[in-house]
Amino acid sequence: MVCGSPLEYLNEAHDLTCSYCGKIDHGHIKCPAGHYICETCHNRDAMRIIEDIAFSAKSRDPFEIAALMMSYPGLPMLGCQHAYIAGGAFMAALKNEGTRGITNEHIKEVFKRTRKQAHGGYCGLSGVCGIAPAIGSCFAVLTGSKCGTDQEQRITMEAVTRVSRAITDLTGPSCCKAYVWSSLETAVKYLKESLGLALPSLQTVDCGFSVKHPHGCRETQCPYFRGSEYQSKLAVVSDRTVDVGIDQSAEFKGGEVMDEKIESLLKRSLELGAEKSKIIDTGSVVVEEWVRWKCVYGCAFHGKDAYHPPCAPDAESTKKMMREYSKAILMTGSKGKALTEVAVRLEGEAYHMGYYKAFAMTALSSGPEGAT
Repeated sequence: MVCGSPLEYLNEAHDLTCSYCGKIDHGHIKCPAGHYICETCHNRDAMRIIEDIAFSAKSRDPFEIAALMMSYPGLPMLGCQHAYIAGGAFMAALKNEGTRGITNEHIKEVFKRTRKQAHGGYCGLSGVCGIAPAIGSCFAVLTGSKCGTDQEQRITMEAVTRVSRAITDLTGPSCCKAYVWSSLETAVKYLKESLGLALPSLQTVDCGFSVKHPHGCRETQCPYFRGSEYQSKLAVVSDRTVDVGIDQSAEFKGGEVMDEKIESLLKRSLELGAEKSKIIDTGSVVVEEWVRWKCVYGCAFHGKDAYHPPCAPDAESTKKMMREYSKAILMTGSKGKALTEVAVRLEGEAYHMGYYKAFAMTALSSGPEGAT
């Protein structure tokens, strides 16, 4: 979470101090070095993206919306952000379907209810995956279910039961990505059965997450696994060959198509809010040691988070990483946090276009704490 070490899952809660905000919390997950991130800080960046997509998506397809949410590179492989993805994608699709008058306020209500019951690691500690109450919250909002209602509460609890069963059948070890797909499949089917509402069903899943699973992918035991050959295709994407997940038949090899796609991303960066934007060669980027030293000696943010030394990558590692790319989009703006949002959104959209190696080197605020 902070230093990249494998996480330790504890049998009993310990008093742990959040490495980001400093809050003391009862936690069950930490790394061997003692780093811990509270639920609020752990979810913050991904939740901004998930909410933004849920509120702005135009699709009636919950699987398409969920795939876009999960394409955000900053999303952990495992974690309760996936509960918000399942609930948010389902509600966004219902909002766009239009017959029940679902609004962004209803989506926010689902997120509020999910927050009460979706906590990291509790799938193993209590047997309840946060995705189940997230989908239950969707059905409760749809039906008006609350304590004391009759058929509305029964429909809601049945939805949760079915989702829990579907997730259980995929367990060993846990995979939040598979849980999202399975819960949405179950929810869409039960939505038609219980309320007569039809949403698009799942067609195919192009899961490229297998190699990232920290506990080991179930591979052929998982219905969404595409095989080792597909995994390696996704892992090797260069400027000369781009495998595009959106169009399964497309293979672009340099030339005009790639140039057009990069130009479209350049225009998109301005639409998202960058003040200026241009395409540069990564070889023109100068990485020097003095920047890190300036932070070590004199920067108020040194050691405060993963964006600054000693956690931030050193100059040599940054140089090596930059050599793996040939093109970059350089953006400028007057507000660091706003520009970071643009960079992260653009990274996700580039990934969705087939640039799986896309990576945002984000901007930070400068000056006193609270600056934008």
